[in-house]
Amino acid sequence: MREKQLKDYLERAKRILNLSHWEIKISTDSPPDDAWADVEVSQNLYAATIRFSHSLWKEKPEEIRRVIAHELIHCHYAGVERLVEVVQDSLGTAAGDIVGKIWDVESERAADSLSTAVAELLPMPTFGDR
Repeated sequence: MREKQLKDYLERAKRILNLSHWEIKISTDSPPDDAWADVEVSQNLYAATIRFSHSLWKEKPEEIRRVIAHELIHCHYAGVERLVEVVQDSLGTAAGDIVGKIWDVESERAADSLSTAVAELLPMPTFGDR
């Protein structure tokens, strides 16, 4: 039941966040560590797969909405992510690792900051465990 509601919600969110041309899949796998969600973006296609933690659904709807916005924002960063990977390959391990680490931290900070504001554009989800 929740999977259908989540797919419908993601379709609405894609339109609002200018990602209509993207295919967003939902994985049944859990994200690593203690993350509520993570996204893997295709290298060549407008496609991404989001993994959601089972514990996310126990959170308040506002937090679920923010997490979904956060993961979708990462789709907009996909081109820069690929650029960083090319730079890493071109500069060698030491320099590439520096660029990669900075990108990882700063892209997460930006997605986290923007997700609070962007979430306000999305409807309130009604499919949590509450």
